[in-house]
Amino acid sequence: MKLKLILLVVLCCFSAHLRAVELLDLQQQIDGQELLITPQFEIQASQKVIDAINSGIVITFVYQAKLFQTIDWWFDAVVGSKIKTFEVRYFSLSSQYQLLHIQSKNKLSFITLKQLLQHLGQQTTFEFDANRQADYLETRIFLDKQALPSIMQLPNVFDADWNLNSDWQPVPISATKDASEQP
Repeated sequence: MKLKLILLVVLCCFSAHLRAVELLDLQQQIDGQELLITPQFEIQASQKVIDAINSGIVITFVYQAKLFQTIDWWFDAVVGSKIKTFEVRYFSLSSQYQLLHIQSKNKLSFITLKQLLQHLGQQTTFEFDANRQADYLETRIFLDKQALPSIMQLPNVFDADWNLNSDWQPVPISATKDASEQP
């Protein structure tokens, strides 16, 4: 009995660290032929991650979104999938944090890391074809530990302070037309 209780406490403590990234809301909108999805995540970096960024280590975050069509008798079909990758870095000479969107090479600068993480968690939009027959979507964001310098990868694999992962968050699709297009 004591072993079960200890195991339960350990699992609860571990799961508490996994909630360093939490889905607050998900905005959906149809604009012309596009379904716009904007997840609203709250990202709370641990002190180890903050120290690594402030020491000049580049941290990579990966955003994913998938559209699914429900199939009653089999696994649901993926009808759309998008990935966006961001790098977070600190420039000590200018005392600025930079957010780089890898695919578009778009760079944004911030005075504080808190501002950068807030922007990263709430200003990323995915565009999908609105004509796809999707019933729900799943989205997540995670810190890519494989993108860390090789010397840091192994020690941080099981470190709860580096587990910034929202897990997949399923949300039904309920998008409406843009107000400017409605009669």
